[in-house]
Amino acid sequence: MVRGKSGIRGASSVRAAQDAPPGGPAPRRSSPPAGNWLFKGGDGRLTAYACTPHGLVRWTEAAAPHTGWTGPDAFEVEGWTGAAAMAQSREGYVHFVGLRAAQDGSGRPEIIVATQFQPGRPLTDWHSLGAPGLRGGPTGDRLAGPPRIAVNQRSGSTHVLVSMRHGGVLRRSRNAEGAWGGWKQVAPEPYGGDVAPLMSAGGPLELLALGPAGADRWVGVGQGRFQLADRIPTPVVPGTPVLCETGPRRVTYFWRYPGDGSLVAWRAGHQGAPGGLMGLGGAGGKGAPGVVRSVIGGYDCTVLAQTGAEGDIELTAYVTENEGYGTWWASLGGHGAYAPQVAVDAAGRIVVAAFDADGALICTRQDTTQQGLVFGPWEAA
Repeated sequence: MVRGKSGIRGASSVRAAQDAPPGGPAPRRSSPPAGNWLFKGGDGRLTAYACTPHGLVRWTEAAAPHTGWTGPDAFEVEGWTGAAAMAQSREGYVHFVGLRAAQDGSGRPEIIVATQFQPGRPLTDWHSLGAPGLRGGPTGDRLAGPPRIAVNQRSGSTHVLVSMRHGGVLRRSRNAEGAWGGWKQVAPEPYGGDVAPLMSAGGPLELLALGPAGADRWVGVGQGRFQLADRIPTPVVPGTPVLCETGPRRVTYFWRYPGDGSLVAWRAGHQGAPGGLMGLGGAGGKGAPGVVRSVIGGYDCTVLAQTGAEGDIELTAYVTENEGYGTWWASLGGHGAYAPQVAVDAAGRIVVAAFDADGALICTRQDTTQQGLVFGPWEAA
């Protein structure tokens, strides 16, 4: 791993087929959920998820000694509206939150949650949390963005968050014993779109909310209370913020800058270490990036993937929290693919997954027999 402008060890060390195979289309046109949709389970197998107009679809890595993927498996939900997000616990459980039309005929969407405990196994039944709102709050308040979910990596408690048009950001939590509390307010200010939450191991629940003046970072301070920790006066492309735990109780935020479409990173200052906004290049890219931490050449690195300006999937990697040394983006091919995610498989290889033009899953894996970051051809799941 070379520090400096070449976040990956040079152009010749990053290779992949230039075109994704057509692959078999999913049963219905699929779209990426909000946030991460690629996870490594407790048995080391990767699982990918997508939304369809009727529910979720899932692809699961085949169990050894087999190779490849199984699926897509469809999980239809009556009244499904197409919005979903998911988060993973340290045990490998994947927790889902989605929206469906209320069963009472009111037409209002209600929040539903489910869990998958093992790769390839069925989801639990969907549990309704009802329509979000505060007791005594604005009547007829509506969602301003899709619901999001975060998991406490120590206790296993889960937190569902929604942004309301008038009532601010609301949260409803389930403790480790499985009991749900009521809706409580995180932020009183109404935000016009998505919120991006994360709970680092041993750290508080924090989230990024986009307002007219830029991005606001809210952090839990105990007893169910939150405070506005940072107001970041910079424009943000909606739908692009992602979060990654990059150190003990430290979170780095990534989003796209609307001026040139480049990616930026932001981190709060910590114990004397300066924080702030850092440019990552990748101008002209589209959508939210995928992000994961991985050991490359003995270094703890942050790996980012994006749909680049020319329509290819692009990758960069740099020593974690060393954005100042610069980043260099390399094309992995896969022209026309979108919404890339990055994960590390059971063999320690970096895997980049994306959807092709038909909504089918495709992926490419790091070839660890080669020097540097070398990737094999794109394969259809």
